[in-house]
Amino acid sequence: MHRRIAIKPVSRTSYRLIPFLTRHKNPPGDSVHQGYVWTRFTPDAGYAKSYNFQLFADDQYIRAFHHDGVWLSKDGITWRKTELTDIVNRQAFLDYVKFKGAVYALGTFTGNIEHYTQTSQIARTSDFKSWEILSKNSNLPRRYFYHPFVFQNKIWIVGGEDAEGKYSDAWVSSDAVQWTKIADDLPFGKRAGQHFVIFKDKLYMIDYDVWVSADGLQWALLTPKIAEGNIFGYSVEVYDNILWLVGCNRNGSFRSEVLTSSDGVTWTSQRAPWSPRGGVATCVFKNQIIMTGGKYGGPGISGQTEFVYSNDVWSLRKQ
Repeated sequence: MHRRIAIKPVSRTSYRLIPFLTRHKNPPGDSVHQGYVWTRFTPDAGYAKSYNFQLFADDQYIRAFHHDGVWLSKDGITWRKTELTDIVNRQAFLDYVKFKGAVYALGTFTGNIEHYTQTSQIARTSDFKSWEILSKNSNLPRRYFYHPFVFQNKIWIVGGEDAEGKYSDAWVSSDAVQWTKIADDLPFGKRAGQHFVIFKDKLYMIDYDVWVSADGLQWALLTPKIAEGNIFGYSVEVYDNILWLVGCNRNGSFRSEVLTSSDGVTWTSQRAPWSPRGGVATCVFKNQIIMTGGKYGGPGISGQTEFVYSNDVWSLRKQ
């Protein structure tokens, strides 16, 4: 028996994507993609305010693979908690991946960066009601801070890190259980936290720079720097033939920033109407980008750093 929570739709206000304004202490930017509008679907989706969780979508539903369980919505406004649990345990360190109509949990992680326990357990859900354990002890590389992705009908793991350091290798699997190393030292070097996305029939690696590949092994540098400063905390989506970096923060400062590019080379910086945050969850659903969650950090009244977490839901749609 799952708990059903209905959130009443609020008055949905739309906001145009606008250039940065200097009063927000953000760099100026040209608003190239003016035909897109952000709309707040709900200020409170029902799940706990948090960050570093994931959204997956199909033709009918959005599923939030959240730290307190998996939540379901057919419109981004009303959400209900399902019986499916968070089996990975710490999504700040490990990701789920969608593959062949199912969602796979690659390993488990307990603890923190100083003291942790990690397993190579592989689990799968195809009915989104329960987990099927495929292997208790696979040969999955035991590392964290990587984003698995699907390319050429296989799951890929590139880079990541463990207690010994970062990696520049590549591993692939056709079933998530048996893993094969196919590269030792990719040309962009040792990395952790970088994103991979299929864009215009090629594979893109997006970090502070952008690389492109036709096969995942041979890579070419497109641009050495997406933006000034050290960008972090963003989520990458492809929508309307444009790359969207949602929730970009710079130099340790949280912002309401979106970076867009139609070629991976030239990037446009824009300010969104939602509060500054990093670690957001995004997906593309019914011809729109859905965004939720996130974390903001800044000095509090006591002078100590305080964090604010979010569970509002926003939509970006072309007008």
